[in-house]
Amino acid sequence: MNQFRSIAERVERFRRFYERRNDRPLLGFFVGSDYPLHRYEASRTLPTDRTLVPADFEVEPYLDDCDRLFDLHESCGGDFIWSGSAFWGIPWLEVALGCPVKADHSTGSIHAELPPSFRGPDDVPEFDARSPWMLKAVEFLERMAHRSAGRWPIGTTRMRGISDLLSALYGGTDFIMAMLDRPDDVKRVCERLTEFWIAFGKLQLRHIPPFYGGLGSFYYNMWAPPGTIWHQEDAAALLSPQLYDEFIRPWDERIVASFDGCIMHQHPTRFVPTDFYLKMGFTALELHVDKGGPSAEALYPQHRKIMERVPLLIWGDLPRADLDWIFGNLPTAGLAVLALVRDPSQAADVWKRYVK
Repeated sequence: MNQFRSIAERVERFRRFYERRNDRPLLGFFVGSDYPLHRYEASRTLPTDRTLVPADFEVEPYLDDCDRLFDLHESCGGDFIWSGSAFWGIPWLEVALGCPVKADHSTGSIHAELPPSFRGPDDVPEFDARSPWMLKAVEFLERMAHRSAGRWPIGTTRMRGISDLLSALYGGTDFIMAMLDRPDDVKRVCERLTEFWIAFGKLQLRHIPPFYGGLGSFYYNMWAPPGTIWHQEDAAALLSPQLYDEFIRPWDERIVASFDGCIMHQHPTRFVPTDFYLKMGFTALELHVDKGGPSAEALYPQHRKIMERVPLLIWGDLPRADLDWIFGNLPTAGLAVLALVRDPSQAADVWKRYVK
């Protein structure tokens, strides 16, 4: 089966995926490094000896990267559609909340540091769409829309969830001690962070043009229904189910209810709140197969549990054994697989093996 399909056909396959009516698993490819500073040539000049400011991100070179990455993605074929976003290497929420951010080219990431002074709810700022970082995000989106001219979609950027932001503001695992020592303060912080999160998400959606009636999804390269936002709660892995239920669940529910669609990213390590997520009305769930983590076979019960309720995206640097298991054992309807590959040749080999 030819691996090169029109955009319109790919969008239609995604529509059927969300309806869990697809007649085969969707298969796509992520080619190259998944670390933003290694992936985007424009970021190579970011200074490492000081805190970054919005002026460090000249948008034009990132637009050139978008065209290059789109062409690279298209050379691999598959069912997925490369998507742009406000540069997802920037920890947008953290920096807008007052965390200094610095580039680390050795790791390929931009890291947020603890804010100079954070004591509790009164130190969570009100959302300001005219703040320098929010203006920069809008500049990215508006100029990407002009550069794309409808060739590739745009989606919301990486947005770390409420548990992640608590970790960024309080530090490491200190947010857990704060939950235990000052529960009422932490709940007020969570409420204010949720309001900030939702406001930033809605700001982005106002500046993202429709693409075949929907929009894109930063590096997952999925077409998504209109108004869909991506979400993650990686730091929830540090919590017990009880702490997640008390401190984070109400705000994740509010986030899901605030948008027309919401897709949750998950890693399969430690505590994963999948059972909670399945009751929240997510559009789909994504679950990594992490290198060095549980295999696809070991994750089979979690994959099946998800697919009984909502569509599932599996993302990862998937060896042949994992791909064989996924395509040989999981149901077809509501399944999409995004495999990391080194080049178009490897993508062609994977496609030929698994798409009949």
